[in-house]
Amino acid sequence: MLARLRGVDGLGRAEALAERFRADLDRPLGELSRGNRQKVGLILACFHSPELLILDEPTSGLDPLMQEEFLALVAEERERGCTVFLSSHELDEVERVCDRVGIVRAGRLVAVERVADLLAKTQRRDRVEVEFAEPVALADVRALPGVVGATFAHATLEEVFLTYYGEGEGEGEK
Repeated sequence: MLARLRGVDGLGRAEALAERFRADLDRPLGELSRGNRQKVGLILACFHSPELLILDEPTSGLDPLMQEEFLALVAEERERGCTVFLSSHELDEVERVCDRVGIVRAGRLVAVERVADLLAKTQRRDRVEVEFAEPVALADVRALPGVVGATFAHATLEEVFLTYYGEGEGEGEK
């Protein structure tokens, strides 16, 4: 039915996408779990290889393996030249698959920037995770022997996003 509505002959990539997402297309939609209905929605959005995909919370209800499969599909869609608009509260996903982000606050678009630029210009909230061989005072971290491992992480897109939702009115609007 959707193929006819979209003016597409045949089902395009529907069967291949159904196999990729392990979707059961033989059961009525109403009998499927939330995650399986989500898979069908993604198949319906992509089967005809559109030039533009608009996806709202596309990984909601998907298990972690299917989320990874979806992210791989988005990368492939972008490779073939498809424009993808993705609305998601899963900001780590947004950071992984998007070139640019728009941040909406109180119904207003307060920022549209490349992810890398947004992360670079934000107030840095870097964290260092350190593993010690024995208990030490935090004030003496740099001077103490016995550090057996450390990890450095930059601010995440989620942390940047939260600066746009500060407690004060207008805080974070740059």
